[in-house]
Amino acid sequence: MTTSASGTTVAEVSGPEALSCGVRELLEPSGAVVVRGAGVDGADALAELADGLGLAALDQLEPFAARQPLGRGVWSQPAWPGTSPMCMHHELGWQRQPPPFLLVACLRTADSGGATGVADGRAVLPLLPDRMTERAGRNGWTLVRRYTGGLIGMSWQNAFPGLDTAAVEAYAAAEGVELTWDDRGLVTRRTRPAIRSAAPDGPLAWSNLLAFCSEWTMDPPVRDYLVTALGRQGLPFETCYGDGEPFTEADVDTVNTAYDRASARIHWQAGDVLLLDNIRTAHSMEPATGDRRTAVLHAGPASAGRP
Repeated sequence: MTTSASGTTVAEVSGPEALSCGVRELLEPSGAVVVRGAGVDGADALAELADGLGLAALDQLEPFAARQPLGRGVWSQPAWPGTSPMCMHHELGWQRQPPPFLLVACLRTADSGGATGVADGRAVLPLLPDRMTERAGRNGWTLVRRYTGGLIGMSWQNAFPGLDTAAVEAYAAAEGVELTWDDRGLVTRRTRPAIRSAAPDGPLAWSNLLAFCSEWTMDPPVRDYLVTALGRQGLPFETCYGDGEPFTEADVDTVNTAYDRASARIHWQAGDVLLLDNIRTAHSMEPATGDRRTAVLHAGPASAGRP
C-alpha cells in the first residue's frame, strides 16, 4: 500500500482478489488500486482482465499525444519523450463524458525512474486557494487545441482516425465543441467543468485539465521557441477559466504544489496493472531511462450492474 503525505492511499491487490470484487469497491478509498502480479504481458491479457472486472473498452478520439492501437481496444503508451515528465491529468478529460475508468499495464519496466504519480482530486481540492476553486467551479475551464502536422502537435487526421471532415464536424457538434478550419489545420474550442464528481451525488474532485493543457506546462525553452516561431496563436493548446480569465504560470505552479502534497507514487513491476477512476483521480508520468513499455485501456461498465 502506498500513501502520500496528504493521505492519497493506493491499495495493492492480487489478480484473484481484484476479480472477486466490484470495480467501485476496489477503487476505495482513493480512486486507484494496483493489481500486483497480474501477469499482463500484452493487449489480450489486459483486455481479458478488463472483461473479468466487468469493463469494456471505449473508443479513443482526441488523444493528447499519439498512441498506436495494440488490438482489442488497447493502446500503446503515448508518443512522449521518456526523459520528460507528464504532469497530472485525466485521460481524455476534455471530452463531455471522459472514460470512467482507466487500466494501465506495465509490460516492461524502466531501467531507472518511471514511477507513476496518483492523486485523488477530492484530496487536492481543499489544498487549492478559494479564489481558484470558486472561479473554476463557477465558470469551468476552456481549452483551445490546434491540430497541425509537422513542427508541433498532431494532425487532425491522427487525432480523429478514420473520420473525414464531415464526421469530425458531426462529432464536434455532439460534443459541444466549436470547430474552425484554417490554413494550418483544425482549431477546436470547448468549455468543460473544472470540478467533477464520479457519481451524481458523490463528493466533488478537482479535475486537472485546466493546468495540464496550459501553455505553462511546457518546458520554458520549448514554449519560448514556439511563441517566437509561431506566435501564441500557433501554440498546440492553451487554457483559461471559462469566463476568459487567463490561467497564469503562477496558477499552474500553485496546482502542481497541491498535487505534490497529495500524490502517491507507484513503482512498477512487469505485469502490474493500475486501475483508476479516471474522473476523480489524476495520474502523472515521471522521467525514465531504458525501454519502458506500457499499455492503456479506456473503459466503461460492460453492463449497468457490475461496477
